[in-house]
Formats: sequence, C-alpha cells, structure tokens
Amino acid sequence: MNKRYLILVIVLLLNSCGFHLRGAAGFDISFVYIKSESANTIATEIGRLLTEQGVKIVSNPNAAQAIVYLQNETVDRRVLTVSSISGKQEEFELNYQVTMEVRKPDDTVLLEKQHITLLRDYMFDEKAVLAMWSEDEMLRKEMFRDVVAQIMRRLQVVKLGKIELTQLEFKNLKPKYIAGELLNLDLIEKNTRTFPVDIWLTVTIGDDIWFINSKDSKLLHEKSQPWKRNVTATETTHQLLEFNVQPNVDGEYIFRAIYTAVDAGLNLNNLASTKRSYLVESKTIFTTEEP
Repeated sequence: MNKRYLILVIVLLLNSCGFHLRGAAGFDISFVYIKSESANTIATEIGRLLTEQGVKIVSNPNAAQAIVYLQNETVDRRVLTVSSISGKQEEFELNYQVTMEVRKPDDTVLLEKQHITLLRDYMFDEKAVLAMWSEDEMLRKEMFRDVVAQIMRRLQVVKLGKIELTQLEFKNLKPKYIAGELLNLDLIEKNTRTFPVDIWLTVTIGDDIWFINSKDSKLLHEKSQPWKRNVTATETTHQLLEFNVQPNVDGEYIFRAIYTAVDAGLNLNNLASTKRSYLVESKTIFTTEEP
C-alpha cells in the first residue's frame, strides 16, 4: 500500500466516525419538500439529515415553507496524465456535480440555482490495482459527503421561521340545544400565528362526516372543502356558525376544526405534514322537545 493511499484511508476512517455540520446552529425552518431530478441518492441523504435537525420533510409541496430542487447528480472520471514511456494511464480526475435551487411554493426564489462541483485526482499504480480501485471508491464517498455538507450549509441560510402548531378552542357551544334555540359557534386562536392557513370545519352526524364552508354555513357538503381559504395571520377569531336549531333533527352532533397549509388540501393520511394547528373537537345534542 503506497503512502498516498494510506493517508486517504486514515482520513476517511476518521470522517466515517460521524457526519457533523461544522458550526451547525440549527435550521430556521420547519417544513421542506425535496424535488429530485436525477439526484435521488443525494436527495435521500439531505432528507435524512434535515430530519435529524428537526426539519419535517413533507410529501405535498404546498405544505412546505421551501422546496429544495436537486438536479443532475453525476460523478465522472477522466484521464489526467498518460505515461510518455509506456503509454499507460497514470493519473485520474473525479468530477462530482449536482445542481441545487430553493424556492417557495409560490415560486419565490430563496436560493438561486447553484452548480456545485468537486474535483479530486489520484494516481494509478498498476502494481496495486485493487488499492487504486478502492481509492476511487472512497474518494467518491468522500466527495459525496462534502457535497452534502455544502448543500446543508447553504440551506442553513434560509430563514423562514419555525412553525408552531396553533392551539384552537371552540367558544359558545352549549352541551344541548332545544329546537328554536340559537346556536353560535366561534373558533378562537390561543397562541400567536405568523402564517396564512386554510380552515376546515366538519360536523359528524351518526356515521357521516360533512364539510361546512363560510359562504353558506347552513349547507352540508359531502365533498371535502375548507371553511375558508388563505386566512391571514391577523384573523384570529372566527364566527363559524350562527343558526336556530330546527325541529326533528334530534341527535348528537360532533364539530371539529383544524388549520392546514394553504391549498394543501385535507388528506387524513398525510395530515401530519399539512396541519398547522391541533385538532379541536366538541359535541352537542339537538332535541325537539324539552325533557
């Protein structure tokens, strides 16, 4: 084993003890969507490391604060020098490339498109062919780690703020209503919100779930639709319902409300990545006659 190869092995063994971002101060962002185009290997690693840093990788781009575009990950090898005596290849160069860009879901540019390139060269010794091929492989791994670290450091400059789930509370809903009584249902935010949301309101009657929208709160809709879209951060109190309870609609009614990211929809199988509040729930009973 030549000296150059031995030094490389020692360095890589030390690096393999654990991947750490030098000077990492955390990430000022909560939700990221990763869009990969011919860059799945590095996209998977970026997603893993962001998750370790407390950033949630979402499967819906509309639920993200930022979209990370990773494209055209390639590793090329070319001959640098050829022996003038034997005509054999003596030195090779590895070229690792990937393109990254960061935008908001509305296409606002957060980080301009950047082409990240790393170059490494190594000598080829025909007397130690296996060692040289191992050096090539380890250099590729080292370059991969370096490129990942560069991308992570660039992502640290994206400052969009941590999103905390909003605490919600229903107000004015009584445990029981007799036909003719006025029902008022308000939704109150209990902590500060700094981002727009879609509000969803449902009512469960028996085994059926119905959606209610703000345009006509007296109608129940089987198809999912928000109560109101794109609600600004300054709107913190919402009058959801106001109507007189009708006769002959006796039974239990369960009201639920939740915030989601704007235009992310309400996918119950993917709610963890789209919700922007805790679910609030309250029930009441309608009766036609007094007991």
